[in-house]
Formats: sequence, structure tokens, C-alpha cells
Amino acid sequence: MYPLTISFRDQLGSIPLRNILWAERVGDKITIDFALSATKHQLRASSITVVPNSSDPHHIDIWIESMMDRAYGLAKRQKRATVLINPHSGQGDALKVWKQVEPLFRAARLSLNVTVTKCAGEALLIARSANIEGFDTFIACSGDGLPYEIFNGLGERPDARTSLRKIAVSQIPCATGNAMACNLYGSNYPTIAALGIIKGVDTAIDLASVTQGDNRKLSFLSQSYGMLAEVDIDTENLRWMGALRFQLGVLKMILKKKAYPCDIDLKVELDDKAAIRAAFQNFSVSDTPNGEHLAGGSTVAVKTLPDGDYNHLQGLPPLKYGTPDDNLPEDGWTKINYDNLGSLYCGKMTYAAAHTNFFPASLPNDGFLDLITVNCDLPLQSLLELWSKVGDKSTLYDDPNVKYYKVAAFRITPRDQKGGFISIDGEAFPFGPIQVEVHPGLGKVYTLQGKYEAPGL
Repeated sequence: MYPLTISFRDQLGSIPLRNILWAERVGDKITIDFALSATKHQLRASSITVVPNSSDPHHIDIWIESMMDRAYGLAKRQKRATVLINPHSGQGDALKVWKQVEPLFRAARLSLNVTVTKCAGEALLIARSANIEGFDTFIACSGDGLPYEIFNGLGERPDARTSLRKIAVSQIPCATGNAMACNLYGSNYPTIAALGIIKGVDTAIDLASVTQGDNRKLSFLSQSYGMLAEVDIDTENLRWMGALRFQLGVLKMILKKKAYPCDIDLKVELDDKAAIRAAFQNFSVSDTPNGEHLAGGSTVAVKTLPDGDYNHLQGLPPLKYGTPDDNLPEDGWTKINYDNLGSLYCGKMTYAAAHTNFFPASLPNDGFLDLITVNCDLPLQSLLELWSKVGDKSTLYDDPNVKYYKVAAFRITPRDQKGGFISIDGEAFPFGPIQVEVHPGLGKVYTLQGKYEAPGL
């Protein structure tokens, strides 16, 4: 329509549209800020000035708008972010990481309000009292602990459901696990995650309530009991080792072949691996980030409400099944008495940490939790082979020694133990009976295309 052309091949080279952060007219020229691929896993902010074949400001502005539309798609431009930096995450590099990613956010014209947290629990307090009209996303510059605090801070507000659906929770990976970034942006490298946040689209995510007596916490990532919980919590003193702490911890526990006796009650929706695979492959995501997300083969339909439609929603959703102190319904639940449990691991995201694809059938908002159990009394060779199957493209799912369920809720009641470990999103939880139930579409995150980036089934 407008006789304006710019040769991207000649003037922009091989810069993909997804790396373009901002463009503006300066006189009769155009300045374009973009994320330059400095190495395979690192981006840096750069800019270039290009010369159009027209000096008409109106034509240039229309061309810029067209390019920005293509570069951002459904993603919101100029997001407003409250940044929380945990300087003690992982090996203590969060401040250094922030200096790497901040130029990308500035180049994309994000509004940034930055706080360096001083103690555990501070992020929860900030989220609980924040003015949610003033920004779009919390960016946690940390491991998975700060997102856990943020979700729970939002969940403790009188307007919990409004806040959780309005404010996206994001992550710049700075620690050992970094599961959130791996799932949402496809990388545990900070600058690539930053670009994922800049170009991310609004996506509904299921959250889960974990209850124990009067204690109720929100979980966005995982719940574990048994070997993996013990490895997760009991290796905190080895954070300086990075990811190696988990590998050594798992090997040690495999050799011990320790049992974690318990009773497990499951609200099972799917327990056949073929049916689970079919439901995953039939899952569809609408073309709009605020549209309806359906789980193929199930009756669950989740919708993220657009701004303004949920300001009346107060507090967290009521619990469907109560707490561990309540009697469970007689119908629809499966009870398993385990004397030889090695691990129970339940997740809402595919990756539990970088390169650990535990839940390949997991979806952001299918209304289910993915739960696996493994016995401890398998032959040593089988146990070693089983845990070696956890990788980017998990083959753990197909191992006959792994039970895989899609559940709406579950209860764990440990027995014959004086103490032990329960891990919620990588954080220690009091040892004792717990109950977990999913809340479809309660939270909000940014993803690149409305789904997890991890390889699925």
C-alpha cells in the first residue's frame, strides 16, 4: 500500500524478527534495537540504523508499526515489570546475571521497578501488598524459590484470584533448577529467558493447593515425597556444587534403596499411558492467549479471563476435597497402601529442572497434575537404568516400572516413620499428611506460544 521498502537482507543481515526489540523513527531514518546472538546461549542488546527509500514520516511510521506487529505477534509490548532479585540464589550470581539481562529489557522499553531481596519471605510480602494496577509481571531473578514466594504472596491477598489472573509470574534463571524458565522459554540461559519474557504471551497456568491442617500453600511446579524429596531438601548445603548436587544425591539414595511407607489416595482422571499420550497429543491451544484452552479427551476447559472481567473474584478458590483432616468421598478415589515406595513425584511443568524431563505429558492448563510413583525394591540395575532415562527427551515415561497418572487431587499419609522430607516446589514442607488439589487456570505466566517448550510425548 505504501511505497516503502527496506532490504532486511542488506541492512539487517540475518536478524530474525523474534529478536527485534524496538524500532523508532529518528528524522528520516529508523533505529532498530535487537537482541544480537553473541554466542549460542547468550544474547546482548544491539542496535542498527536503516535508511528507507522514502522520507515521508507517515509512511515510515506505518512501516515501523507493521514490523513491530510482526516482531511481537500477540505479545504485549513495553511490559511493566516489578523485578525481584535474590542475591543468594544458587551460587550467588543473581546480581551479575541481572546486569547481563537488564540491557535487553531496557532496549525493549520495559518499565522496570527493581528490588534486591534481603531475606527469605520478602518476595511473599511484596507480592501480598503490591498495587496490581501498576505493573504486568513479577520477574524473579532467582531460582524457583522466588516464584514460589510470589505465587503465595498473591494467593494470600484478599483479591487473590484477581491478582493471580492479572499478574504474570516470570523468571530469569539464576540457580540450580530454573525449571520455570526451562518450561516457559525453553532455556535456562538468562538472556534467552529475558527475550522469552519480552516476547512472551499471556498464558493461563493451573496451580495447586497443598494443605496440611490450617496450612495452605500454592504450588506451581512440583510436590514430592520419598527419595526425590530427600535429595531435594537434604542437599541444600551442597548448592555450591550446582546441578551436580542432585546427581550425587540420587545416586546415593539409589544405592540405599530406602523405602518410604505411606498410604496414597488419588483422584485419578487417567491412568493408562496410551490414553494419557492421546490426550496430550490432542490438546489444542487457541490462537489467542486469552482464549479457551482445551484438554483433548477430557472434559476440562480452562479460560484466562481478560482484564476487567474478574475484579469481583476474592480469595482463593474453595477447596473441593478439604484437607487431610477431612474424610474423602467414597467414590472416585483410588487408595494405594505402599510399603515399598521409593518416590512419589507430582508436577505441573514438564521439566523439574534443566534437562530433567519428568512429566512429558504435562500441559500448562489441562486441569490435571501429572503424578509418578516408583518402587524402591527394584533390582539395582533397573533403578540405575530407570533414573538414567530422565533427560531432555524423557524415556522414563515408557519404563514399565514407572506408574504415571493424571490426577485432580491426591493425599499422602506417611506411616511407620518418625520424620522425613516433603518438598513443594523445591521448598521444605512440614513432614506429615498432605493433600493436594489442582485449580484450573488460576495463575498467569508468559510462554512463547501458549505451551511448554519442553519436548512432550
